[in-house]
Amino acid sequence: MSGIFSIGISGLNAARAALDVTSHNISNVNTDGYNRQRLSQSAATPQFVGYGYAGRGVDLYAVSRLYDSFMDEQLQNVTASSSGFQAQATALSDIDNLITDANAGLSNQMQGFYASLQTLSQQPASIAARQSVISQAESLSGRFQSMNTRMEEVRNGLINQINTSVDGVNSYARQIAALNEQILSLNQGEGRVPNDLLDQRDTLVRDLNKLIKTDVVEQSDGMYSVYIGQGHPLVIGETSYEMTMTRGAPAQPEDPEAPSLAIKLPGTNNTVVLNSQLIGGGSIAGAMTTLQYDVARVQTDLGRMAVEFSDAMNRQQALGVDLNGQPATAPMFADLTAFRTNAENATTPAGEAKAMRDALRRFAVAVQDPAQLAVASGIQAGAAVPVDPTEVPGGKPAITAIWQVSNLSPAANPLLGAAPALALNYIPGNTPPFEADYGGTIVPVTQSATQSGVYEFTLASGEHIAFKFEGQAATAQTIPVTPRTGAASESAQLDNANLLEMARLQTRPLMAATPNSTSTFMPAVGAARTGSLQSFYGQTVSYVGSRTNVVQVSLTAQEAALQEVKLKRESLSGVNLDEEAANLIRYQQAYQASSKVIQVAQEIFQSLLDLR
Repeated sequence: MSGIFSIGISGLNAARAALDVTSHNISNVNTDGYNRQRLSQSAATPQFVGYGYAGRGVDLYAVSRLYDSFMDEQLQNVTASSSGFQAQATALSDIDNLITDANAGLSNQMQGFYASLQTLSQQPASIAARQSVISQAESLSGRFQSMNTRMEEVRNGLINQINTSVDGVNSYARQIAALNEQILSLNQGEGRVPNDLLDQRDTLVRDLNKLIKTDVVEQSDGMYSVYIGQGHPLVIGETSYEMTMTRGAPAQPEDPEAPSLAIKLPGTNNTVVLNSQLIGGGSIAGAMTTLQYDVARVQTDLGRMAVEFSDAMNRQQALGVDLNGQPATAPMFADLTAFRTNAENATTPAGEAKAMRDALRRFAVAVQDPAQLAVASGIQAGAAVPVDPTEVPGGKPAITAIWQVSNLSPAANPLLGAAPALALNYIPGNTPPFEADYGGTIVPVTQSATQSGVYEFTLASGEHIAFKFEGQAATAQTIPVTPRTGAASESAQLDNANLLEMARLQTRPLMAATPNSTSTFMPAVGAARTGSLQSFYGQTVSYVGSRTNVVQVSLTAQEAALQEVKLKRESLSGVNLDEEAANLIRYQQAYQASSKVIQVAQEIFQSLLDLR
């Protein structure tokens, strides 16, 4: 009789335990990271009773969770990748909106500035037109400053995001270490483990991967060891390591504002600097990538534009004379060439970006007096004189405009010297009909490839001269060329030739291409200048648009992969309410049947007692 009772009781306990597990599954259907649990049972060891082995009911040996470690690792990896691309996409979208916005970008302001130069060229003595040029220059400077401010907001936002994420990493690491300790104390082995704590720990690891990619190793005692980067420990058993974000040295000595990540060793003030390129994923990696490459690249490009534009304008300004016929003394824009030198001497992209950020902050209009704009050419041509005084000139060629063209490179930009005198020698029948005689040296004169009717030549001392002429002569003529001295007699002859050369800077190749590399954003010293300011800006816009598109496509792919892995995990580990409802009925019936077994045993036992 005791066998029937014990069998019934074991079945009753098994059904009750199964009902407990099913109820627990139903209660946690909306719990994030919960893995469906299952009661494991087996037939009890039978007992030999003479006629054979009789069963003794059911034994319960484990409550296990339906968990696939490989699938969970996949989920962690895809979560880290998706989160990293999401951080990049958000920041790049802000940058893309900034530099492509017709109202916030540079294109319209540059067009407005050059348009004001064209207007001034039609009335070079007008103070109002000169003031309009200065106003447009200040507007362009303000736009550069505005874009830099917006880029600084993006940069500082990413740095703050990294700093906040580091705090989150440390919080998750401490919680995982605490759960390791709890799990170790409650783990009874052979499947008797605290499943709910395991779920909580896996959820924390998954949330941690949203911030930074991790590698997890489960130890033989059930504790997790969590590593980041190239094997740097974050959690070892019950010990959590602290991640820190520092700025500047020692990781970024050339930029005191640049962030870097490190792991602080427990019980010491020593840290191990992490290589941000090897973090692998998570929002921290995405923010660091955008900060170090995209933001730095765009700010460096904008800074280079400010430096080269201001330098080119200042060089051409220095070659002209102002409204009073005096040689230009005031630069048009603040001199930023020292920042170019700083960037060229930098050994890291962070150092280059720092120098160009500093240049952007200081880009400003220097000239305030409209009369100081050097609109007129700083050199002038005299009247043609026959080489042979005894010959009667059959017509006279005249230089209608002559000017110096500034160098675009950082080399010296010499002014035409007063002596020895420069002469343009007109030779009938020659093509072109001019040669330049400078101190006894004949310099070839060639026709300009970019300006119709213009001839140009470069002296050995570096001065590049361009001029237009009209008229012909049957005899050789000499036309003297001298610098303007500021004499009162020269003021009436002022022209707009220097201003027109300023306007031509719109299409001159001021910019060398940005290297297609992540190790430098600055072209080599002396690299060929191949693009105008606006075409270079177009390349920067194209770079940002391309990067934004690539990251967005990658994000879409990773989000689709993440959704697929989640669905696979849910199909295995998720709670199906329909299935659990069916289990409730099944276990309820099993409970009732076991109760009936006990009732039958009781009735049989009572009948035996009644026989006495």
